[in-house]
Amino acid sequence: MRFGISKLAAKTVKLGLRLMGRGATTLPGKTALKFDPDAIKKAAEGKFIITVTGTNGKTTTSHMISEMIASLGDYEVINNISGANLASGIATTLICEKPKTDKKTIYVLETDEAAFAKIAGSLKPKISVVTNLFRDQLDRYGELTHTRDLIASGIDKTSAKLILNSDDSLVAALGKGREDRSLFFGMSKESMTYNNKTYPSRKGVLKASSDAVYCPECKVKYEYNSRSFSHLGDFYCPSCGFKSPSTTYEVIYDLKNSPSDEGYVFEIKKGEEKEELSLKIPGMHNLYNTCAAVSAVTEMLKLEGREEPFKKACKASSEVKAAFGRMEKIDLPGGKKLCILLVKNPAGLDRSLSFVSEAHDAKSLMFLLNSNIADGKDVSWIWDVDFESKVDMLPKKIYVSGERYGDMLLRVNYSGKDKKDLESAPMSDAVKLLKKAVEECEEGGCVYVLPNYTAMLDLRGRLVSELGIKDFWK
Repeated sequence: MRFGISKLAAKTVKLGLRLMGRGATTLPGKTALKFDPDAIKKAAEGKFIITVTGTNGKTTTSHMISEMIASLGDYEVINNISGANLASGIATTLICEKPKTDKKTIYVLETDEAAFAKIAGSLKPKISVVTNLFRDQLDRYGELTHTRDLIASGIDKTSAKLILNSDDSLVAALGKGREDRSLFFGMSKESMTYNNKTYPSRKGVLKASSDAVYCPECKVKYEYNSRSFSHLGDFYCPSCGFKSPSTTYEVIYDLKNSPSDEGYVFEIKKGEEKEELSLKIPGMHNLYNTCAAVSAVTEMLKLEGREEPFKKACKASSEVKAAFGRMEKIDLPGGKKLCILLVKNPAGLDRSLSFVSEAHDAKSLMFLLNSNIADGKDVSWIWDVDFESKVDMLPKKIYVSGERYGDMLLRVNYSGKDKKDLESAPMSDAVKLLKKAVEECEEGGCVYVLPNYTAMLDLRGRLVSELGIKDFWK
């Protein structure tokens, strides 16, 4: 009876919020959990659930998995693609979103790292993907080893098949003691070595990171045979011998043919099988996200007893488009475009700056920096980003807004950008500043906007009425 009341309360709250034109992504679930703290466990019972957690790439990977499964035609997908990834958002998805067809339903749930520790046992997922671990919201999560331990505690409450990033030393370590249910995805070591030697001047690709310098077992500094970006690469500990695990799924790529602001052509290999993929979403980090998604969908199809699961998963990846706020391009009048790239930590901002510095259509750039609870109150992380090696390749004019626009303005100025090429405004005038950036952008160009989380939600919410784009929850 308690669960019945919690479901009714959640659905009533959702209906009321939608009638008010609001998203209704978390409050219904929060209401349900007040009536029944076990609502998630009861709602998840008997469902085929795939979870995706990690620092960066959760939303994109979840979105990719969802679109790939849906494109197969045999399944219905329910997800929390709006990014409501705490317990309340998960509860809302499980209770309020109902299948619309008689097809088998697969639930794809993006899950916050700390929330995963608490609710993984209730969800009992069939498959769990861990994308990567980077420093993020230190005032909330603490150091990365703590975040890794949170995920590990969640994993140990399930019997899920684990899909782990072999190139991330922190994530790869989650496979220790769980070898019987772990498989790994990552970049081909040969591809990394080739690209590191061929493109040594690409500082954004080769620059090291302080996120995972030392082996957690023996405290000795990791060595690398090659690197993709940040602390991801072909690592090994010279003391205990822990190294990047062999991959089940690996990306084979050549920077000579990419990157392009239109996407990538590359291959994914699984054993003796190899498939060529055309990814419409640019950004080298999305090669990892794609490989993770292909891995998850292949393993799902294997559990379902489907024939040629790897081939089907790779083919389905061609249908994927950018998720909300992640390389999302919006057409504007005059042949111009607007592209939103969420940035919330040093690794994410570094990747986005590298991408914008190489994008052929980048004619204007805007930063938006907030410091709300969902962003992390401490914004000092912007000083850990390598602006200096990229600033000369970024668009000449840079616009800065957000609640902490002064901090970002100072950071960009210190990187070597001339003050006369910088223009700023508080968050209340962000849309006005963006309109000016669009107006001054040359025809056929793209205005790249790099906001952190609440700044993205705020800006995109205003653009719904200004540009007529869809709300994120529609």
